[in-house]
Amino acid sequence: MQAPDAPSSQEEDPPPIKTILIIEDDPDIGGILVQFFKDELPCQVILVGDGFAALKIIRTLVPDVILLDYLLPGMNGLECFDALRISKGLEQTPILLMSANLPKRARERKDLIFVEKPFELDRLLRQVQELFA
Repeated sequence: MQAPDAPSSQEEDPPPIKTILIIEDDPDIGGILVQFFKDELPCQVILVGDGFAALKIIRTLVPDVILLDYLLPGMNGLECFDALRISKGLEQTPILLMSANLPKRARERKDLIFVEKPFELDRLLRQVQELFA
């Protein structure tokens, strides 16, 4: 019989670390976001500079949340969103579109979650935490 104060022989595994994929072509903004989330959350943060790099990385990594800039080189955020959404394993992954100039047609889409730039980091943090839930 084990004493009531003795530690259990079965230890719980720690919860898995969440992964945030940030797709942002401005290295200053991307760097700020990476550092902010690393400081505020127990998470892994991956930064890529365009949609093509994002589509390549998701072949080997399934993020828990994606932060996606709208104005990207080569492929805009809506095109990238659509390509990510049909990728195997990402059908339900939350994608947060960030933009200062999001077109009206994008704002009308029911499948998009977006945040206006400039945004307050604390508000963005709360949104990401809600998306993790």
